[in-house]
Amino acid sequence: MRGGERLLELTPSQKKTVRHQFDSFCRKVLREEARDYERHIAWRSNHEVSLSELSEEQERQMYVLDEYPSEQTHFHVQGYDVAIENEDLANALTVLPDDKRDIVLLAYFLDMTDQEIADKLDMVRRTVQYKRAQSLKELKKEMEVTEDGAQSE
Repeated sequence: MRGGERLLELTPSQKKTVRHQFDSFCRKVLREEARDYERHIAWRSNHEVSLSELSEEQERQMYVLDEYPSEQTHFHVQGYDVAIENEDLANALTVLPDDKRDIVLLAYFLDMTDQEIADKLDMVRRTVQYKRAQSLKELKKEMEVTEDGAQSE
């Protein structure tokens, strides 16, 4: 006894009733938790898609590749800055003489016609056309790689 209060003692029958009530309460809680979980799983299956089920187009929309200026080679031609991301192409372009490289960059990266390039470089259109064709042959030769990975001769 504390402070004149009498502690309430339960009879064995009352203890059994309380135990059954508690067991019943626990079963209800677990049953409702299971229902909530099943509802959640159903919601997820309606709103989420497995990554393996995505099409290539959907996958491409899920990420962005970072581009850094240090991963590009920049060429300056006639007041324009041309950035080349492909390292092999950039290396092949650096091997070309300046006039041929300028013609390739103006033609294929700045979409200029042979006449526009001729006017910019103060050349005859036919000379631009010839140098462009020769430059492409040189680029092809420079970029060709044999089966074992060595540069072709």
